[in-house]
Amino acid sequence: MPKKVQVTLTGNESKRLIAKAAVLHPEVRGRLDNGHKLLLAGGTTVSALAEELGFGPMRISGRIDAEGTRSAQTITQTPHNLLIQNGQAVNADKNIQAIVEGLSSDDLIVTGANAIDPSGRAALAFAALGGGSRGYALHSAYMQGIPMLVLSGLNKLIPDLGVAMAYSGRSGVKYSMGAAIGLYNIFGPVVTEIKSFELLFNVQAVVIAGSGIGSGEGSRTFILIGEDENIRQAWNAVLALKGCTLSGEADSLAVCYGGCDNCIRHVGCIYKGNDKNTVD
Repeated sequence: MPKKVQVTLTGNESKRLIAKAAVLHPEVRGRLDNGHKLLLAGGTTVSALAEELGFGPMRISGRIDAEGTRSAQTITQTPHNLLIQNGQAVNADKNIQAIVEGLSSDDLIVTGANAIDPSGRAALAFAALGGGSRGYALHSAYMQGIPMLVLSGLNKLIPDLGVAMAYSGRSGVKYSMGAAIGLYNIFGPVVTEIKSFELLFNVQAVVIAGSGIGSGEGSRTFILIGEDENIRQAWNAVLALKGCTLSGEADSLAVCYGGCDNCIRHVGCIYKGNDKNTVD
């Protein structure tokens, strides 16, 4: 008879679990050592994947924190986009458009998401016009039919992505806590904690509660169901994940409070004037 256990994962612990599962995902494993190309479009979950693959943390650009949709204070030289081929990795930031134009349907782009919905749709949030260099590159990738894999925790789940896209956008937002954002559809299989538990341990995961207090804000609580040995491995793995910190190059995690190099590209941000009380 299958055994059941209950576990809770914080947002950072979920990111690490998903990253470990992505290493085993057939779409990733099939492109690691056969000449195919794997392009990692960095966010904190994809950065964790880069670490699991042995390439270290990636630079983090946009992020959402308690004060809104923010950007990094400085742009460091650590890759925000990483091209992997035959066990070697190169920084793809300065020529991501040319790199994407050189990809084929045998290659893969791995990205995170800022929103997913119950229909399996996913989107990235962009504060720069056109999504900046990455936005334009992803659009080119779609035109060429390059497959994508989306890594996202269930704390990114929203009710309806279509409605969200209809109301979001850089234009028309008078005031914004951080830069006003638009949403960009991304297409491909979405790997959440549920798929991760299946890939790593062959157990079924069912979400039974969301969020909490203190360090448990944004957490998800799961029931895991499976055979004894599989459950034991999953349980021990979750215990080992406890206390996981955020993946990302340390200097890039510092947040802009107005006056960074990205400010000129952003609209609506109340922090540009270094005054959070300017709304009238």
